[in-house]
Amino acid sequence: MARGEAGGDAGKGEEPARSEIPDEITDEILLRLPSRSALARAAAASGDFRALVSSPRFLRRHRALHRDPGALLGVFTFSLSSDGGDGTGFHPAEPPHPAAAAARAVAGAADFSFGFLPADPSAADGAGAEAEAEGWIVRDYRDGRFLLDRVASGTERGTVFTELAVCDPLSRRYALLPPIPEDLAATVDGVLNVFGGRRACEPFLAPAEACCDDPDAAPPFTVFWTARCQRKVAAFAFSSSDGRWRALPSPDCFIWRRHRSPFSCPMHTVWNRRHYAHGRFYWVDCLTNRWLVLDTRAMELALSIIPSPAGYWEEHVAVVEAPDGNVGVFAHDFHHPGGKADLHYYTIVQDADGPRWRLENTIPLPWPAAYHRPFCLRGTANGCLILEVSEEKPAFMASYRVRDAELFKIDVNSFQLEKICQARCAGGAAGQCCWPYFGFPPSLSVPTV
Repeated sequence: MARGEAGGDAGKGEEPARSEIPDEITDEILLRLPSRSALARAAAASGDFRALVSSPRFLRRHRALHRDPGALLGVFTFSLSSDGGDGTGFHPAEPPHPAAAAARAVAGAADFSFGFLPADPSAADGAGAEAEAEGWIVRDYRDGRFLLDRVASGTERGTVFTELAVCDPLSRRYALLPPIPEDLAATVDGVLNVFGGRRACEPFLAPAEACCDDPDAAPPFTVFWTARCQRKVAAFAFSSSDGRWRALPSPDCFIWRRHRSPFSCPMHTVWNRRHYAHGRFYWVDCLTNRWLVLDTRAMELALSIIPSPAGYWEEHVAVVEAPDGNVGVFAHDFHHPGGKADLHYYTIVQDADGPRWRLENTIPLPWPAAYHRPFCLRGTANGCLILEVSEEKPAFMASYRVRDAELFKIDVNSFQLEKICQARCAGGAAGQCCWPYFGFPPSLSVPTV
């Protein structure tokens, strides 16, 4: 009895022993968190969690389970002019934007000058000086990867068949693509210039592919290469999985004109505005109501006729990913009666007579447009659109003038304007590439190449 009482008293004063949860069980629990922002909150709560979730192997496994583009960290712009200067680079989100701290960390950690890419070997002995002066230029950005190209020195391929590199400026890793085989290149002729006349081809990245089961394997990627010929669109695709280029079926007798509008708008003003939504790339020719569609699943090009409801121009239209797999379109009019500007939002719906634009929302814009339009539509990604706002009159079409501007975001869920940052911009809708940059802070980023 006495021993029992003593034992009872001792038991009341002691805490029950706690069993440690094995790391592999903790891993499985953390892997089920739906986003990397949730991982960041877990890491902030525990040093042990922080060590687990910052492991590259863990992050690759999490990426394979969850399609998470990350937060909007800023905007990357690239001027089509060789002397674009301050109009090129990463513009991180600024306070009070919620991602400002992560954006600042990415800006400090990444090499957005792409100085880690290999130099032209022929430049060392003085040959190829012209090509080296041109150097690598940015052609596309998607899912943490950048695609760059340069004119190959010592070859006759010129600005049509350029050297291509896919890279990750955070990890400073890159992959050089093999040249397009001669038998495929021989099918391309009569190419029209794009990209401000600096190139005669348009390479771009496919959306990130699902990761394989091996978390240590290099993530696969696909690059498309297109060229506008007189009577067709030539298109090839490269897969890093097998290292091969292949041709894509394309509409025949598809005639392009170098100048296609009453204002002699050059063709590259259409083709510098490539859009993406739910597995398909779109080029929109508003004058003829033609949409050229590249299906990344079927790996083919097709033509669709979708009449524009208001005679919009290409630089006034931006295709976005809408909810439930729909294709959305932001657009604004050329003239703004009374100086009040609106942004219209449509979805593309299928009727008995074919596809059409259906008006879903009209968003009043706060910038008066009595004498000139102080805004223009820029890039889109993940359901959001970037608008540039400048006190100066925005450059028309292919002008390369550098100017100070503010960059705003609007998305298909809230339809609310949110300021991202101030930036130096160069060119109009056809004079500069502009991509929303989605991602993660360096501690939660994993190499994409």
